Amino acid sequence: MINKINILIILAVLLVPVSSFAVSDAWKDQILYFVLIDRFFDGNPANNSRVDPNDIEAFQGGDISGISKKLGYLEDLGVTGIWLSPFITNRDRNFFGQESYHGYWPYDFFSVDKRFGTNAELESLRRGLRSKRFTLLLDMVVNHMGYDAPFTQLHPDWFNPEVNIEDWNDPEQLVNRRIYGLPDFNSGKLIVKAYFRQVARHWIRALNPDGFRLDAVKHVPAEFWVNFNDSARKNSHKRNFLLLGEYLNGNPEDLLKTWQEGKFDSLFDFPLYYTMKEVFADGKSPYKLASRLYFDRRYPDAGFLATFLDNHDLDRFITSCKADIRSYKLAMTFLMTVRGIPVLCYGNEVPLEGEHAEKPMNRGNMVFNQKSHMYLFTKDLIKFRKDNEALRRGLHCHLYADENSYLYGRLTSNQLVLVALNNSEQALKINAEFPFELENNDVLLTSVKGFNTSAVINEKRINISLPPKSFAIFVPNCDPGYYKDAYERAKKHFENEYEQGTVNQKIRVKVANYLPDQAKVFITGNCKELGSWNNANCAVQMVKVKKNLYETTITMPKGKIFECKPFYKNGSQTVWKEGENTIHLVGEKGGEFLHIDWAN
Repeated sequence: MINKINILIILAVLLVPVSSFAVSDAWKDQILYFVLIDRFFDGNPANNSRVDPNDIEAFQGGDISGISKKLGYLEDLGVTGIWLSPFITNRDRNFFGQESYHGYWPYDFFSVDKRFGTNAELESLRRGLRSKRFTLLLDMVVNHMGYDAPFTQLHPDWFNPEVNIEDWNDPEQLVNRRIYGLPDFNSGKLIVKAYFRQVARHWIRALNPDGFRLDAVKHVPAEFWVNFNDSARKNSHKRNFLLLGEYLNGNPEDLLKTWQEGKFDSLFDFPLYYTMKEVFADGKSPYKLASRLYFDRRYPDAGFLATFLDNHDLDRFITSCKADIRSYKLAMTFLMTVRGIPVLCYGNEVPLEGEHAEKPMNRGNMVFNQKSHMYLFTKDLIKFRKDNEALRRGLHCHLYADENSYLYGRLTSNQLVLVALNNSEQALKINAEFPFELENNDVLLTSVKGFNTSAVINEKRINISLPPKSFAIFVPNCDPGYYKDAYERAKKHFENEYEQGTVNQKIRVKVANYLPDQAKVFITGNCKELGSWNNANCAVQMVKVKKNLYETTITMPKGKIFECKPFYKNGSQTVWKEGENTIHLVGEKGGEFLHIDWAN
């Protein structure tokens, strides 16, 4: 039903011009911290309601006042801003034993939930953040309302039919059906778009935040996000207002498409998260990190992606690591030395444990321990990142990767930082080509973080020894501007992978057992030269040179890192090589074979 208020909202939408603001590189200097309000700190026990410390799905008492009282803690840790979980009024009764402590079951988008605090306490928190020069991201929920929300009875035509998502791989269902029964807004309607533009404008005017974290991006159509994001930028009056979307998808191609179509400033880097989990928690090859980061040249600017170890919808990373603190420290080191905007989840610095399961043990209460080893380790890494320009804004330069180790650089015109990681249970030596000229012809670098070791540089090669599950970071001394030429060369290659020319990459597949006589062997991979995993039409057919040997030659840019996997077709049957993808770096000279053994 369209009433006078609805008409005014629609007019407000139509009269708002499209903005053209773009965020600045200053966001790359940020280190954000997610606060789940109810689980952080109880600063005002008077607002507690149905608090039960023995029930992980009950309220625990954390509130807005508690965050204000712990700003000194966050300042000491070194983070520069917070992402605040939703504080709007939520469902006031539990739902099959679950409370709305998380803030994602909205009843009223314009008021503060009394269990979290008051408007005055929220405004006080904002003043406290501003006094410490902390940035503030507000969590915006626009896809759904809480169970049995009265609003759904007032405006039933604003919502999609009462049908739940059944196929989570069906894009149409993701957008137009309910998530576990939560009333789902019909986001394509003009009135719904207008309503949420008003919600955003209300909180921008009330708190003047520095950006929004946008919930459940995959469940809302792109046209809504374009409309919402343009309005938020215009209403904020800030040319550096960040619109950070949560698109829970591990495919970088899908992430790129969503980033561009929805006109976001940034998205959470789920593809990198899943790769970090594979490498540091599951012990897979660090070459996977190199392959994932090679995709960065496809993004608008990978430096704006939000990187993280875990969040309230994932297993805690230390739990994924099976409590191996060595692996966890490697992951934290990588997080703080790789491109992107690091986002810590409350308790990462402890670290808090817990699985994201039917009982969400990953959402335990915060533990404050500023003397713990991991707190001090995290604090030191944060300071190191803040003190080194290359870690915040530098290009990522691949130097070496294998099944156990990874060596990479972060480069600006003024600085080079080298990071070496050993992800294995054995001591190892990294011996790699070194493309940089060092000032004063340094041949020996001493690590400044991690294991106390040296990097020996001789005849354009670097050698580093590392004990099991360890890392070392090196920062060669140089004058400002020393790396200008090296940076410009690296930037050109990053922006155009063909800039250094192409070579012929030969691929050879050796099959352990004979294939059917009519079988045809193909290879595909994560790049256009190999069909971009489109085995139906674009995979490359290999030539049979012997009974069990197949070859092909592909023209590829020098220095390209790609993943691939063979398969064969026999009539209507398609059979893939089992196991991990093969990852390979294209050499400078070409001609060498990539050998793949296939035990079928």
